[in-house]
Amino acid sequence: MAPTSSAKVTAKATTKVIKPLNPSEFDTGKINFSNVITNTEIGNKYCKITYGNDNNSENKLLVAARGCIIKTFKKLETTDKEGKIIKGKKDKYQIFMNLKDNNFINMFNNLDEYLINKGVENSQKWFDEKMELEECTQMFNNNKSTLSNHEKYGYAIGCVLATNFMCKSNTDEVPDVSNLELALAKNTVVDVCFNIHKLKLGVGKYSLGFEISQINIKSLGSSEQYESNALKPEDYKTGNLTLSTIQQHEKGGKFCELLYQEKKLRIKLANIVGRIFKFEKDDTVSYSMSIRLTDETLRNMIEGIDKEILTMLMANSKDYYGSKKTEKLLKAILKPLLSYNKADQEKIKKGEKPTYEPSIWVKIWHNEEKGFDGKIMNAGTNKPITNTEDVLNKDLNISSIEIYSRHIWFGPKGTSINLTLNKCGVSYDVPVYDMDDIDDNNEKGEEIDDTEEAEIAESDAIEDSDED
Repeated sequence: MAPTSSAKVTAKATTKVIKPLNPSEFDTGKINFSNVITNTEIGNKYCKITYGNDNNSENKLLVAARGCIIKTFKKLETTDKEGKIIKGKKDKYQIFMNLKDNNFINMFNNLDEYLINKGVENSQKWFDEKMELEECTQMFNNNKSTLSNHEKYGYAIGCVLATNFMCKSNTDEVPDVSNLELALAKNTVVDVCFNIHKLKLGVGKYSLGFEISQINIKSLGSSEQYESNALKPEDYKTGNLTLSTIQQHEKGGKFCELLYQEKKLRIKLANIVGRIFKFEKDDTVSYSMSIRLTDETLRNMIEGIDKEILTMLMANSKDYYGSKKTEKLLKAILKPLLSYNKADQEKIKKGEKPTYEPSIWVKIWHNEEKGFDGKIMNAGTNKPITNTEDVLNKDLNISSIEIYSRHIWFGPKGTSINLTLNKCGVSYDVPVYDMDDIDDNNEKGEEIDDTEEAEIAESDAIEDSDED
């Protein structure tokens, strides 16, 4: 792959051709690490990575992966420490791909093992204290492989594009690469040049830093639909939920993952009614959907999930909170998924029957440029709903919706269980009901805390690449 120079080429000038490493020729013995570097502006630490016997700082570790299949590609918002969008910054993109190159897969898996052993060897320099193999294994990527591996869809990788990224097309099917979001569409087959350039040293964890220098488009793939492993309420069974170990986010805050049968909890619902609300606080705008738990099976599942989470957190409260918690104290800290509005909360305290069924709240990704980014579709036309005002503050007939638990967040305001929208289909032919009023915040009677949305990247795999 040959990156194209951004400068004008004269008749005498030559383009420097850089040949990425074939992953089958990768040799861990040629990896070099710099001294630990501290970024005083944001407080993170890292070591630069170079490749070669001469330890030249210009020797980049560039590796080619062949035949990757794009699954998602999107523009990232650049935010500051408080999660506020920074205007005027150069566009930044992230990509998630299925991997078909076994040599590349084997190389990354071998690299993971090598970095764990190197963590033991260099623990005093990297972590300021001596670490054993078991500790470094837990610290590396928070005990996860750099590559994700789905039992049905195989290996995949998430990554960001370098600031000097280049895209080239080797097929007439994609004649124009000026618009990356069109050129790098879902299921497009590409060859990718990865730049593995640093080892990120966090608090109680470390991971590989890499970015994509170039993509060569090979062909357009099939439009085969992804089959989700989302759980239907009638299929929910107790005893399958687990919590990951608590993780320290590098920008502050702690969280853990909520898993069902060792995978992130995903829920699929059909033929429900929901409402989308817009919340504004300072310069932040957010959107959430309230789903009324009128269906008994759905309500039983949500109550079961809440009960299992409470039980697991209480049994392991010392690990998650640093001290033993009683059930009464934990209930005061934990905000369950199932919630009532303020008026009904007061009725329940008095021993009275609530007026309405409880709800669950689902956060919806949104920005000014892309709106809901195609996550909310018109079920009749199968086209994205672009006018957000069309779906606000009214009952919506939702033919199908998929949501997932991004994390359980441990913050100063308590412990909250995040549910986030993946996709849903909405019918415009909806009845209008006067359900109940909401206050200036939300139906739970609490402030919307958007900081956690800015802290955790949308995809787990992206967290392992070079976002910072």
